[in-house]
Amino acid sequence: MVLSASTFALAQTLTIVSPNYAEPQILAEAVKIIIEKNTDLQVEHIRNFSSSTLLHAALTSGNAQMYVSYTGTQFAGVLGMEVTDEWKDARKVEEYVQQEFDQRFDATWFDSFGFNNTYALVIQKDFAEEQGIESITDLKEHSPSLTIAMDSTFRERAGDGYRDLLAAYDIEFNRAVSMDYGLIYRAVQTGDVDVAVAYSTDGRIVAMNLVALQDDQQYFPPYDPALVAANSVLDEHPEIVTLIEPLLGQIDEGTIAKYNQMVDVDYEEVEVAAQALVDDLYFK
Repeated sequence: MVLSASTFALAQTLTIVSPNYAEPQILAEAVKIIIEKNTDLQVEHIRNFSSSTLLHAALTSGNAQMYVSYTGTQFAGVLGMEVTDEWKDARKVEEYVQQEFDQRFDATWFDSFGFNNTYALVIQKDFAEEQGIESITDLKEHSPSLTIAMDSTFRERAGDGYRDLLAAYDIEFNRAVSMDYGLIYRAVQTGDVDVAVAYSTDGRIVAMNLVALQDDQQYFPPYDPALVAANSVLDEHPEIVTLIEPLLGQIDEGTIAKYNQMVDVDYEEVEVAAQALVDDLYFK
């Protein structure tokens, strides 16, 4: 549908916000494309929020009506829950987050887009094969001589961050360094660091000949991505629910990694990757 100038002027504008990396930006942009293609609504997509707390504050303050986040992120963040063995079941965490967002914030946490993008420890593939390292437990005997890199959020995060990872695996590293997430993959690829805390669906893992180690202790909680929207907006525009539903549960880890790679490795614009996702999965 192409809007005329007069229709555009009268169209209501909604705002969707996303964090400062490719994957949620692609998903948010896909939501924008779908809504604008099928309604008279306009959607402004504001990117690069530095924390999940700020994303949520934009929603609750009314400065945004939608955002994209992950169950594990807001389970431990906004909802302040401790990540225990009881809360490692993906469906249980999702149901809890959905219930609490509806009751506390008058917002709908949609069902997952279909994949789990959790944290992962990555190392060079050649090193993993030479040493027979497949899991984090396998890494333990080598770790006292290795340097691990992570972003500052993971380093300080309670419940499922760095300190608790060391305790869960009874593992130690020679040195831990913090760096911007965008630099981490290149650092481990070039050998400036030996291990990196990465996102499991990042397209750079395969593109840079790295390997994600199995979380054999099931330390990391589920991180299922979803759209979050203010109920007031959905009450006024129930068509949004109908429009988004066909995309839910349709994206697996390998598929999202392909679109992530378009942005992070091939340097395509987020809009291009999002349009490819919509064309491949929504308008197929």
